[in-house]
Amino acid sequence: MTYPRFSLAIVAVAALALNGCGKKEEPPADSAVAAPTPAPPMASVTTIETGKHLDANKRVVDTASVFAPRDTMYIAVVTANATPSSTLKTLVTFQDGQVVDSSSQAVQAGPSSVTEFHLVKPGGWPTGDYTVEIMLDGMSAGTRKLTVRR
Repeated sequence: MTYPRFSLAIVAVAALALNGCGKKEEPPADSAVAAPTPAPPMASVTTIETGKHLDANKRVVDTASVFAPRDTMYIAVVTANATPSSTLKTLVTFQDGQVVDSSSQAVQAGPSSVTEFHLVKPGGWPTGDYTVEIMLDGMSAGTRKLTVRR
């Protein structure tokens, strides 16, 4: 009887044929196609410091939020990823909402930079509470409360 051996041979050949006819795997994607370039990091304010003195790097050395009427109020603003067109602006308001000072400066472009503002009033600041708002490229980046006392 040769039928069982013949049947086994046919089954084996059929299995091999079916396995060989299966779907072929896709070749890996071409790695030479460039991925989209990520957007550069946005400029941002990382630190706002207030005080009575600055060091050579424009950083506040003695942090303060309470000042005497004739003190110079220093504000050091640390930015990250500034572009050549980045601009910082301070807007200083008195407790009644009146704007008492405003100034703008270009920011040094780079991964990290410090921009210094100083608030001086030759006749002296009226006593009370002040809010300093820092804006980067027209968008609010933070506020600090300052107080002037005799």
